[in-house]
Amino acid sequence: MESATEALMREGLRKRDHPDPQVESIQIQERQASEDKFWDDLDKQYGTRPVRRDADHAEAKEGWRKTDLVAASKEAAAWWTEEEDDDEDCEAFRFRDTWNILWSGCFGHFEDTTTIPPMRFTDVPPLDKGSLCNTLQFFSVKIAEIGGGLQWPLDVFGLVAIRDSVDRNRNIIFRRPRDDCQTLTEMDPYLVLTGPIRAVVLTDPVTIEVDLKVKGTVFSEEKTLCFLAEELICVQPPHSCLLHRPYTSKFNTLEFTLGHIIFSVEATIFVRVTDGSWPDGFHGQFAACTTSIHSTTIDRDCGDEVPVIGGNTSVDEVPVIGGTTSVDPDCGDEEVPVIGGTTSVDHKRLVLLGFGGHNLPVVHGTIELARRVVSVQVNSKLNIFIKAWRDDNVVEDVAVFTPKEAGRSFGTLEVPSCKMEVVVAWSLVSGTPEPRGGPVRNRGTENTEKVRMEW
Repeated sequence: MESATEALMREGLRKRDHPDPQVESIQIQERQASEDKFWDDLDKQYGTRPVRRDADHAEAKEGWRKTDLVAASKEAAAWWTEEEDDDEDCEAFRFRDTWNILWSGCFGHFEDTTTIPPMRFTDVPPLDKGSLCNTLQFFSVKIAEIGGGLQWPLDVFGLVAIRDSVDRNRNIIFRRPRDDCQTLTEMDPYLVLTGPIRAVVLTDPVTIEVDLKVKGTVFSEEKTLCFLAEELICVQPPHSCLLHRPYTSKFNTLEFTLGHIIFSVEATIFVRVTDGSWPDGFHGQFAACTTSIHSTTIDRDCGDEVPVIGGNTSVDEVPVIGGTTSVDPDCGDEEVPVIGGTTSVDHKRLVLLGFGGHNLPVVHGTIELARRVVSVQVNSKLNIFIKAWRDDNVVEDVAVFTPKEAGRSFGTLEVPSCKMEVVVAWSLVSGTPEPRGGPVRNRGTENTEKVRMEW
């Protein structure tokens, strides 16, 4: 015997397959009447004339349905977007909330800095974790354009950080407190980078986090220069390549020059003065670059840096032209394409430290480099430069290293009246996610202190 449910299903299928035109017509009329009542009520509430039933009004009403509502919705959307843009703190809170939901259970607080140090596997073999990973190199971060009433110079503070899949915490690239701003000018718009703390792993997408503000005379006059939290996904290139990535916000355009380094090891660099002292009145710069094993010479003139007023130095970037960054052809580099390109990183210099005359930063004999960690493709060469100059007198030296998966390499650098020893500590890179409290997180910290103690 047919059940009640089966009977209902059979009747429903019959109505679907053999619709009754008269019933369907009645349903259409009822729906149209309901719609007419809805539009008439709206017209009564917001219009300036009573509801009319003549043909002219029907035509006008139809146009109001199709045109005015679309325009109104666009206007509302524009208003909403404008309100959202005006309150960039809301965007920051949304990113924070999402991060807390996804990652706080394993990786601590949103503001936490990565506790995974460099040199983790320099002296101790990896426990099935270290490998030749894809990593991300930061060459420069530039304030390319400003708007919103901002004018040069800018006293900038805040942070630039990168979050990778190893611990989802901040790997600091740039950080300045409000009472120690960096002054950027139109001639020198580059942030002085101080990171990363360890190699940035690219086995999964990474997130670039920027929260930069412009200092005012009082707190109420401070402006947000740039806030962003952008995911960066890099396809596997055939070889290590340069990446140019611009980000445009309401008040500025921020340009990143990055490197996608394949089959890379982590190099942690230390320099100490072994004889003499820094030449009096000379500016100086330590920098690093890589060259492929096929390179037979090192171009000492490639990638020269421009001295900055006040004794600092910046990477010699060039303007964006047609969506790419052109590089001096005499330096051996071609154009730097937008992300996903394949231009080699050979000879592209990464500034480790720039300083003016009379202030070489030395602590207990060790030069305090602003940046120590460099990613190096295993089948390339690491070149570490020292450049000293005063007026037209320029002196440069270079130490060349062959990458290793572990251990240390030693070299020397020399300028007039000053001889220095360079130590490069090599380590494989782990791309395995590690929640806080893992057994090998702090191993590299001990190794870093070991290098200092040995000196």
